[in-house]
Amino acid sequence: MHRLYTSDHTGEIIHPEFLILRYPPRWKYNILRALDYFQVAGHPWDERMSDAIGVLTDKRREDGRWALQSRLAGKTHFNMETGGQPSRWITLMALRVLKAYGAEAGTV
Repeated sequence: MHRLYTSDHTGEIIHPEFLILRYPPRWKYNILRALDYFQVAGHPWDERMSDAIGVLTDKRREDGRWALQSRLAGKTHFNMETGGQPSRWITLMALRVLKAYGAEAGTV
């Protein structure tokens, strides 16, 4: 009955930050991090993933990549990517998720 980012009681988004794509995610939860975990763990397709995959595919840019939407505050040794620009790490994770679950979600 639980979904990845909406309340099972109201159907509303639990927290808007769950939909923000970040890398590295550090301690913050987001839909891409959850979906990537399931595909790495070899978890089979589950209909409860469909809303999150829909959000993920909606965030895909026309050039086929995904943008880094935000960075978290804190010390870093160096900045790997620029906010608002295409992110190779987010794109890699998103493509792995779509390879694992895209056909089942109707997004391939």
